[in-house]
Amino acid sequence: MSRTAIRLLATLVAGLALLAVPGISATAQDSAVAPHPSHIHEGTCDDLNPQPAYPLTDVTAVSPDAPAGAVEVGNSTVDVALDELLAAPYAINVHESAENAQNYIACGNIAGPVVDGLLLIPLRAQNDSGYYGIAALAANDTGGTNVSVYIAPEATAMPAGTPVAATEAATETETVVATETMAAVAPQEIQVAIQDFAFAPQVLEIPVGTTVTWTNNDPSQHTATASDGSFDSGVLAQGGTFSFTFDTPGTYDYICSLHPNMTGQIIVTG
Repeated sequence: MSRTAIRLLATLVAGLALLAVPGISATAQDSAVAPHPSHIHEGTCDDLNPQPAYPLTDVTAVSPDAPAGAVEVGNSTVDVALDELLAAPYAINVHESAENAQNYIACGNIAGPVVDGLLLIPLRAQNDSGYYGIAALAANDTGGTNVSVYIAPEATAMPAGTPVAATEAATETETVVATETMAAVAPQEIQVAIQDFAFAPQVLEIPVGTTVTWTNNDPSQHTATASDGSFDSGVLAQGGTFSFTFDTPGTYDYICSLHPNMTGQIIVTG
């Protein structure tokens, strides 16, 4: 995931307290953009059953005068328990449009810890669409699940009013950092800083056998907790560290269980 996409994801989850409840409005992309059909499918984003298991509301603008490139939203309720969705492989998939439904633009696997009744999953771009986002799932009183989906093109992430010179300098720096941290390196110990309520780097690609060490630089307590349960740092106070050696190739999503808007990903190559 690009650094711009990482900032987009952070922007989306920052407003999740208001957006995660169906019925609360949010800023959305220009209504000229076609609505994006979305569904819950059996399988994973890498091996998706093309037949939808549960339809979701289209992800679209909620206001005709919303600025182009802002967040698009879809709020739904499905007649299936959240525990049931977590018990077998399911994924949320977003399509380009009804006319081009075969073109997937964003997808996220329904997996991970449920914190305070809420499951947050990242939605990653498909087919070079440039769309990223997040989905929030919560059990409701009728035994079903409320599902809120938020996506936006990654250009949305650039803060308004940022000076051009500063933006260009930051972009160059981030490009270098992203290139250095995302490149596969020889097995060694890699550092991940927990600072300003974020993991840095947020996405890391490493070869199998590499040890990753997280260090909490924040005054607040944090954790590094894998969505699949493969590792859990426990609560880290300021200055606390946790190390884990990745001996199996795969993609490991993780969060801070105390602040689930903090997300990270480790990609382990064979």
